[in-house]
Amino acid sequence: MLSSMATLLARAVRETFRRERIPTRLLWWFSAEGMADWFSLLREQLAPHLAPPPARDFDLDHSARVLAEVARPMLERRYELLRASFPHLPDRVLDPRAPGLVLGALYRIASYPSARWIFAPLGGAPRTFREHLFAERAIAPMPLASRWMELTAHLGELLVSITERMPAHLPRVRPILGEICFSAGERFARRMKRAFELETTPASALELLRMSEYVFRVNPDHWGGADPASNTGWLEGTACPWYDAPGWNGAHCGIFGQFQSGIASAFGLRYQLTSTVPKHGGHVCRIDVRPLELTTLGTKKKSSAEVPS
Repeated sequence: MLSSMATLLARAVRETFRRERIPTRLLWWFSAEGMADWFSLLREQLAPHLAPPPARDFDLDHSARVLAEVARPMLERRYELLRASFPHLPDRVLDPRAPGLVLGALYRIASYPSARWIFAPLGGAPRTFREHLFAERAIAPMPLASRWMELTAHLGELLVSITERMPAHLPRVRPILGEICFSAGERFARRMKRAFELETTPASALELLRMSEYVFRVNPDHWGGADPASNTGWLEGTACPWYDAPGWNGAHCGIFGQFQSGIASAFGLRYQLTSTVPKHGGHVCRIDVRPLELTTLGTKKKSSAEVPS
């Protein structure tokens, strides 16, 4: 009985994602949780690389401090853009605590208190009842869609901040980010394949690719197809919400592409970032997937999703 109910629930969740009909409030919650998880994963995975030699141990506190400071300008920029849309928000010059309190509320820090370290350079996220009340009142006039869309922009802009500011602490951070993204995508795919009982086909791979993209508005308007006979597939879509952010370029597309590459690998497929708006112009990006065994014959060509050093 319980097994049947779990199967029905999994099918319902899968269909909701496939049709992209998740309520906006849940999209905001999912994106907030996703950003908190992404920060936490980066803190954990970068810790051994950021530890001062010869220790190279897992100093999570040091990693958190470095990562939060690297992210600070991005969060300050996003707060100023929020103020442009919602003038009731306090001026951070007059109230230096405002950005940390307001952004902490957008990240739903009351539900994820372990992520407070993200906002330490901004004076900290809400802690006391008075601070939570102030922050909740500040975001109350923001429509749910605005809260969701704001957090989706953080995903891409955080990557820009890391690639621009982290080299002062970790010179070759880009390949490391690519490895982190690939492993995360692979883990996500294996977990979702089991949960949704997905077949090992290009159509299922593309479905899962879109599932991971939907919450963060990656290629928000999209179309694609799969060919079971050749075991191939493709997706095209319009530009991500952060593609025009200062500093974004094709190399960042390649880093994030490693997450999708990890998903594809769990289906025995090779992911290829065929075209991107930053590199190729226009308004549409395209990815292709094809069997991994095709790349093992003869000399392997460099993948367009490979990450520059």
